[in-house]
Amino acid sequence: MKKRLKNCCALTGGLLTALLIVFSFNSPVFAQGGGNVKGQVTGSAGEILPGASVFLKGTTFGVATDLSGNYTLLNVPAGNQIISVVYMGFQPVEEQVNVTAGKTVFLNVKMKSADLNLGEVTVTASQEGQRKALNQQRNSDNIKQVISADLMGRFPDLNVAESLQRLPGVTIGRNSSGEGATVQMRGTPGNFTNINVNGEQIMGTQEDGSRNAQLDVIPVNVLASMEVVKTLTPDLDGDAIAGVINMKTPTATSLKPKLSVDLGAGYNNLRSNLNGIGNISLGKRFFADDKNPNGKLGIMATGSYFRTKNGYDEIRSQVWEQNDYGKGKIYFPTDIRLLYVENQRTRTGTSATIDYNFSPTTSIVANVMYSNHNNELTRYRKRTRMQTARNVLSEEGVYSNPRGRGYNEIKAATEDNSNLNFNIQGETVIGTVKLDAGVFMNESEFVNKSGIYNFITGNIPLSISDISTDYLSAYGTDWKNNASLYTYNTVERDWWTTNGKNFTARLNASVPYKIGSNTAFFKAGAKLKRMHNQRFRPDETIVTTYAGAAAAGNLTNFSGNPEISSDLLDGNTNFGLGVDKDKTIAFLDDNLGTSMFPINTGATRSSIDSYYYDAIETVSSAYLMNRIQFNKLMFLVGARVERTQVDYKGNIIETDADGNWASTSPNRKKNDYIKVLPNIQFKYDLDKSSLLRAALTYGYSRPNFVDLVPGRVISLLSETITDGNPELKPAFATNLDLMYEKYLNNLGIISGGVFYKKINKFQYNSVFALAGDEFEGAQRYTGWRWFRTLNGDQANVYGVELNVQANLTFLPGILKGLSVLANYTYTQSSADAQFRKNLRLPGQADHTANGSLSFNHKKFTIQGNLNYNGAYTVLLGDQDATDVIRNGRIQIDANASYRVTDRISIYAEAQNLTKAPQTDYFGVRERIYQKQFYSFWGRAGVKFRL
Repeated sequence: MKKRLKNCCALTGGLLTALLIVFSFNSPVFAQGGGNVKGQVTGSAGEILPGASVFLKGTTFGVATDLSGNYTLLNVPAGNQIISVVYMGFQPVEEQVNVTAGKTVFLNVKMKSADLNLGEVTVTASQEGQRKALNQQRNSDNIKQVISADLMGRFPDLNVAESLQRLPGVTIGRNSSGEGATVQMRGTPGNFTNINVNGEQIMGTQEDGSRNAQLDVIPVNVLASMEVVKTLTPDLDGDAIAGVINMKTPTATSLKPKLSVDLGAGYNNLRSNLNGIGNISLGKRFFADDKNPNGKLGIMATGSYFRTKNGYDEIRSQVWEQNDYGKGKIYFPTDIRLLYVENQRTRTGTSATIDYNFSPTTSIVANVMYSNHNNELTRYRKRTRMQTARNVLSEEGVYSNPRGRGYNEIKAATEDNSNLNFNIQGETVIGTVKLDAGVFMNESEFVNKSGIYNFITGNIPLSISDISTDYLSAYGTDWKNNASLYTYNTVERDWWTTNGKNFTARLNASVPYKIGSNTAFFKAGAKLKRMHNQRFRPDETIVTTYAGAAAAGNLTNFSGNPEISSDLLDGNTNFGLGVDKDKTIAFLDDNLGTSMFPINTGATRSSIDSYYYDAIETVSSAYLMNRIQFNKLMFLVGARVERTQVDYKGNIIETDADGNWASTSPNRKKNDYIKVLPNIQFKYDLDKSSLLRAALTYGYSRPNFVDLVPGRVISLLSETITDGNPELKPAFATNLDLMYEKYLNNLGIISGGVFYKKINKFQYNSVFALAGDEFEGAQRYTGWRWFRTLNGDQANVYGVELNVQANLTFLPGILKGLSVLANYTYTQSSADAQFRKNLRLPGQADHTANGSLSFNHKKFTIQGNLNYNGAYTVLLGDQDATDVIRNGRIQIDANASYRVTDRISIYAEAQNLTKAPQTDYFGVRERIYQKQFYSFWGRAGVKFRL
């Protein structure tokens, strides 16, 4: 990946040179009798003001400033004109300018802060961030929320997913250390949401082949802002039923150097270890002249580093089998596992942006962004197994099994997840036509190198009396501590790589025109996108089972810490004896390939071949759209057409009568389809501070890559079978949205909206316990879990979103420093799938909410934050009783800061103060499926701004 980063930088230079040659011969051409007005809108202190409304007084002709505060009004009538500028939280400005036909005149506007009775509150970074976000949201043509870099800094969030959870309609999935990692929107599955950088899709690299990228790899500090787009316009990719997360990288905004430094240290309570963080950004513009008063060249660079030693505790019972022990049928937990994980995590990120203005109407921007997330992980795992058919229930309610099994295991792994993005974009004006073009490349890669070393007991008596607790535990034999019970068993060198690449080229053109006194523009464009995703195991992968003498392989020779954790799962149980990692691995390395550890060639071949897939999707698209501003009403109508050509490769594994690998046959599936996506959107200004939005849009979402692959993955240690389904169809949705927004004078908003989605052919994950007759050879895997992804028939999703942000400046005295942020989303769904009707759509939580209360007085700020994710279905079984449900979760965070000087501040942050776990259950809450415990963590540091 580092080599590719170098190549990407070299390519940047080459493309910049090529475009310099092209654009240098491009002189601006003007419409008959018109000129241009260009400039930058800033505050009185020089702060940029993105999303400011700049328009010709007395007309509907106007634009909004970009992230750098820049604007360009094209083809303005010659003569004296009055330019009006409006920005929430600032006093309106009107400036007179003399426009000359065929020329560009520059008008930089400085705005004064409005008197909001905020006192010193107005100078805080969080208030500036809120102001930027609300102005961009106010001037957008579609429904979206914006979170700026300054507003991200209001919360103690280190990665993108953590920041996004603060917005209405967004729920997140967490990684194995409690950090937010994946995103779902509006009660739909994760693959219904597109993840973009600078407007183009980045590829997912999760082991399960998900399309949606893991966002814990990207630190928030390398970004300028994020957008959550909930209604697509025709110029956006159509394969996003739920919407789009778009991350934007920063550009230089000032002729003065802008430097920001953040240094901090923290503590992770669960593993009692320190963490460290460092962030830096530096930007400056150069070569100012009469034609480019804000500078021709801008250079911006950011960097981020975070390192921590964290982990999690877990109990897992993912196999519940139904049986009748004389008192009616019940589900019994046949397989119970305890996990203790410690992990050293390092996350780095950097971005660099160069932009150059060739002329007032011709510019180019190039950006490289790289993020890396590395884990050095050790996992201790214990397991008991009580086969359902051999259990006996006593009168006292005790389940006993004379032939139980115990397992003691250690896993050593390195996980390296990286994401590289490169894009170069340019725009120019020829006559009345504005052209913009760009190329985008993304490569995401996850490299896992792990070894799983397993010890097993012979038959041992086991009993369990309480099967309704979260902390299931078998007893009857000292399986936690007695090393002599265990012998070296199976070893799996579980190495794998997932790699995703996306190359995109696009061209757009827009033409302004008038209908009477109403301004409008017509826009059209085309795009070609090629996505390539593959997963494979390298030849280093092995499967072997110990075949030496029992005495030599006894765990007494490899015993480690006699008590890995005495307070596992917040003190609810203990782990007991652990395996010594170094001794265990050294013994294998010394004897691998000998009679002690003969390599199981068939199992190894099956592990490698069944894991492989190679998927290529080529998407060609075009769109037309028309936007008209009728005084207070904005009307946008258009359509997008996308053709997808797919080519998937996988392997079919043949086994003999005993279930052993016999042969591998390559399998390939090709397909193509076309989607037509009409689009209608309205925005009506009820008055100067409130508006109403409405939209009718159509979208679709492709299945995850791995779900489409024609193959089967058999996992011996986890006892699971996962089948691909090349016949899966894309989901297609009709979307209706209605939103009211009221912008408050003191930098706030009150909004409320409703949405409805009719989704055909939605995809869902299915899991069943194999009965032995589902497919040929299934009898060899009776009781194993069988994972598939299937198409449902139809799902209806509807919901309500409410959002309030307010600075309570009407309160007396220092209480005017109070601010509140709160949002709530209610979602309901009804879905039909296979033999089941009126299901809740997987991923749909009834309730999600956020709350934040902050207090600012002079130089001091303190804030408390609450996030609630309601329960939702993770996996669908064959009935309600076998669905896997993720339980609702509340997380409470807090942060405080003190501004020592205008340039230096100190801060402290704490997350998950209530030590909330993540809990999944099987059908009903009394049947635990998986519970992860993370405890709390925090940090403190100093920030410097120049």
